[in-house]
Amino acid sequence: MKGNSKMRIVFLAVNDEFAGSMQKYVYDRHPGWVVGLVLSTQPIYKKTKLGGLLFLLKISGFMYLAEMVRMKIAGKILGREKSMTPQKLAKAHQVEIYYSSNINDAESLAQLAAWSPDLIISTNFSHYIGERVRHAARFGTWNLHKSLLPHYRGMAPSFYALLNREQKVGATLHKVAKGFDTGDILCQVEVPIAVDDSVESLNRKTSELGGDMLVRYLEQIDLSDIRTTPQPPGKWPNHSYPTRLDIEVFRTMGCNF
Repeated sequence: MKGNSKMRIVFLAVNDEFAGSMQKYVYDRHPGWVVGLVLSTQPIYKKTKLGGLLFLLKISGFMYLAEMVRMKIAGKILGREKSMTPQKLAKAHQVEIYYSSNINDAESLAQLAAWSPDLIISTNFSHYIGERVRHAARFGTWNLHKSLLPHYRGMAPSFYALLNREQKVGATLHKVAKGFDTGDILCQVEVPIAVDDSVESLNRKTSELGGDMLVRYLEQIDLSDIRTTPQPPGKWPNHSYPTRLDIEVFRTMGCNF
């Protein structure tokens, strides 16, 4: 199947502007490709909304939680989320939406099978993707991650890139494998870090450039003959939710959310 042929894509996502930015390029150029959207109802996998809130307060503290809320509210005030969220994109293009609290449960697997996808593509999805989901599409399941893998695996790559004073970040499209952000690489794009970049601005840049990279890759490849690059072996850390100490150092350095 050539990239410019009609393919059937199912997106997995949380309902935020960054996931929307990753998906919108496919909708803009090939709206008929998207046949389904799975939206997570749990921002933190296997935790209720209250449980997730308490978890973040315990690990990262009130300041981090407040900044995450501020970014979401700012997106709504500025009107970005209105056109960018996966839910809005799917509704605008009459794409069926399935709400899932666990992508690996029988109901979610049945819905994926009903869509008969060629590809499942994860964009800012908050669930661990198990083996059965990884093989639920004809050509597998891919993930679009906001870093240059294998660097900065995990939930908070932009935060840790700024904390470590990196000069660049990026976006990586890769196959989903066991673990988190560990699968073979399909393509990558580099994103320079500006002196005034924040977590929010880096998330936006990597999401938008990653989304553009995704649709260009899909247009060019032959799904039956995918060439990948294995990630280098070694103990690459998982950069998940920052600790209170991480956030204290981050603010002391003058970095911004």
